[in-house]
Amino acid sequence: MTFARLKLVAAVLAFAAWLAWLATAVAHKGTVQIVSPGQLTDATHVVVLAVAANDAGEVKTAATIVRVLRAPEHDPISGEIEVDRLDKAVTPLPVNGSRRVAAGEHLVPLVKTPFGFRIAGLPRSPGFEGATLEQPVVYPWTDDVKAQLRSIDVLKD
Repeated sequence: MTFARLKLVAAVLAFAAWLAWLATAVAHKGTVQIVSPGQLTDATHVVVLAVAANDAGEVKTAATIVRVLRAPEHDPISGEIEVDRLDKAVTPLPVNGSRRVAAGEHLVPLVKTPFGFRIAGLPRSPGFEGATLEQPVVYPWTDDVKAQLRSIDVLKD
């Protein structure tokens, strides 16, 4: 085989690999809750919360901390906390047909305020002052979310 044919075979293999990767990405589109790196950057505390709901299915703003993934050493948190606008929070993709937060465990990036905690928004960056989201985003505590956190060393287990 000549060198030109080897280059052609290598190019065809690279193209086929790229098409396979695209097919895999399309097959998984809309099935993985993508965690916002910007939201994690804005957060002072990253926790897993056990969210509770009342009999009507409405989420309460008080939640119990299941696990603290990141927090300042001088400001540990535990137990039950009040999270501002937790009842207005949504997930990136629908879970059981709805984006509204339901009872269960959720990854919640938090920002400590003088009045308690709020769900993190988007951080400041050049040309952007940052934003607190009107519908704050939280993430169901699933294996896909855990894998994303492991890949950026937020979850160490």
